[in-house]
Amino acid sequence: MKTLRTIGISLLAASVGAGVALLLAPQSGEKTRRLVRFKAETYAKDLREGMSANASALYKSGAKSTRRAIKRLGRTIKPIAA
Repeated sequence: MKTLRTIGISLLAASVGAGVALLLAPQSGEKTRRLVRFKAETYAKDLREGMSANASALYKSGAKSTRRAIKRLGRTIKPIAA
């Protein structure tokens, strides 16, 4: 939930920043649109990479926890089956 909140706040901040940039831009509209597009693409790429890394870490953590639980379950079942 904290990650989702962080993403939401980041998107809001990016939107506000883009709006301010459009209002205060010293260059032409075309240059400003290119700059905003470039920044948005860069931000989206960074966000995708971060999400991918977080998902990978979560998967590894879950797999490790599952292996531990299976080992514990095996140790518990062996005395009962004997």
